[in-house]
Amino acid sequence: MSAEIKVKIFRALADETRFEIVRTIAVRGEVPCAELVEEFSLSRPALSHHFRILKEAGLVKARKSGPYYFFSLNREYLKRFGPYFIEVLKK
Repeated sequence: MSAEIKVKIFRALADETRFEIVRTIAVRGEVPCAELVEEFSLSRPALSHHFRILKEAGLVKARKSGPYYFFSLNREYLKRFGPYFIEVLKK
């Protein structure tokens, strides 16, 4: 994994809101967009901004089901950091 990719990941996680979003998803598995909007008191455009950064860093992925979006960790990608990286995010 290149240094550029690592920097992108750590920059994405350096923001407290994005870190908490990733941690929430790590604990719950797949989370509907509507729950995250409500839980973090963010507007949909603000949440969209955070998710764009998290997706560009390869940390999360989105699944659309009808009009709804569901977010989950990109576990295969995160395992490259080590087998316990996801467990660390949960704490």
